[in-house]
Amino acid sequence: MRQTIRSLTSLDEAHVIEDYSLGSKPTLPFITVHPRGNIITPVQHQYPMHEPVDTHISITVHATSESRALDIMDNLQANLRDPEIRYQVKQQGIIIVAVLDPQDQSVIGINNSEQQYGFDLQIRLERNFESDQPTIEAIDSNNEKITRN
Repeated sequence: MRQTIRSLTSLDEAHVIEDYSLGSKPTLPFITVHPRGNIITPVQHQYPMHEPVDTHISITVHATSESRALDIMDNLQANLRDPEIRYQVKQQGIIIVAVLDPQDQSVIGINNSEQQYGFDLQIRLERNFESDQPTIEAIDSNNEKITRN
């Protein structure tokens, strides 16, 4: 998603980052992308190691002025709703489910030289891993062997 955001905003790699709280802050304007960690499984799947999973990521634009932050954020969220962009992202294995609640995220009194606007993006991915846990391939029940299909 960071690569898609970079291409849609023309910001370089150093200005579309996961989070700057642990490192130095890039020059303005920049965008932070932060996974929110809440995962929603739309449908219970027979094999949970290979199922579709919905998650949210927060996208925040940081800029020197309110109008610049709002402009970048508004253009980005509009682009992410465009069917062609959604198709291109889907080719990378990410389905954009929804763009949620664009809003002012500035914190009054904390840093008046930085304005923040952002939104949450709900995306769908496929969980795909192999479990280290043993699987049951067959069991015997009353001398009759039952196997997994």
